[in-house]
Amino acid sequence: MAIVIQPYTGEHVRHVRDFNRRLRAGGELEFEFPEDSVPAWLPKKDDRRIFQELFVAVGGDAIHGGYIIKTQDFSVGGQVRSVGYYHLPLSEGIVDKAYALVGSQLLVDALRRQPVMYALGMGGLDRPLPRMLAGIGWKMESVPFYFRVVHAGRFLRNILPLRRTAFRRFLADAAAFTGAGAVGMLLLQRSLPRTNGHEVIREFSTWADALWAEAHADYALVGARDARTLNVLYPADSERFIKIRVGDIGWAVLLDTQMRGHKYFGDMRVGTIADCFARPADAGAVIAAAAAALQERGVDLIVSNQSHAAWAAALAGCGFRTGPSNFIFAASKKLAALLDPWSAHVGRIHLTRGDGDGPIHL
Repeated sequence: MAIVIQPYTGEHVRHVRDFNRRLRAGGELEFEFPEDSVPAWLPKKDDRRIFQELFVAVGGDAIHGGYIIKTQDFSVGGQVRSVGYYHLPLSEGIVDKAYALVGSQLLVDALRRQPVMYALGMGGLDRPLPRMLAGIGWKMESVPFYFRVVHAGRFLRNILPLRRTAFRRFLADAAAFTGAGAVGMLLLQRSLPRTNGHEVIREFSTWADALWAEAHADYALVGARDARTLNVLYPADSERFIKIRVGDIGWAVLLDTQMRGHKYFGDMRVGTIADCFARPADAGAVIAAAAAALQERGVDLIVSNQSHAAWAAALAGCGFRTGPSNFIFAASKKLAALLDPWSAHVGRIHLTRGDGDGPIHL
């Protein structure tokens, strides 16, 4: 049966629902394709430079797969150009070998539409998508995960990767009960540097445009952080995003999330530095202000994923430690060629949880 990949329209919706039902029946319970042809997040409208488009793999009168491209301006080597983000490729081949080739067909079609492309997140290098991308020559890098413990007792009672055995649970509970955990954290983590404060803002304006114009060329690769783009990604009417301005030097977008039975964080209250921007030399001041803002709110743990060497150093300077990361960045051959030589530029790529499909699961 010939498979034709087409833009997702309203006439495909009922077939996508059938596709999702077949995936669930076959044991795929983690992902499903959107059952609305208009994206709930970043629909293509007006003259926006950031938007999503959805495509489906049609065979006969059925849908057998689909994928999403998010298009956004990026500064690549100081030049602003459109870059695609390859997201949520789903193939019926994961439950029915008769459609085993659909996954590769989706990727070929996406690269035909947007050869300068990346993928982000993906759950780790051992998952099917990053393995396929690595196999066709995409550049792969892990985006490091950083954490800072604020309340040691709550951390030790809830951090599930450290509590996988009865003995580990006993040690963690004992450290929390006796206060030894708090003492240990003080020894491992330095105090936050003093900051000049921050301002909580409702939206971004011309000062963010000025910062973007001044600083974007300092990065080898960075997604557009002008005011218009930021106000689409982090809308003023959303209570989820805590936006802070750090003088004229930078900004950060924060989350303060009460977890409930999270597979890693249990019932902790987790603060996230989800996005941030400044000149690399000012990264330390922005991270210090962001961490202080979250600490003042009373979170138990602060986390962040950062790829750029200056932002990684800023986190380390604020007492953050590194943990295992399943947040993977993959660059297509065309994107990697724009960053050649890769080894010289990879440490100057600025990616955060604000890129890709945004700060989900946090």
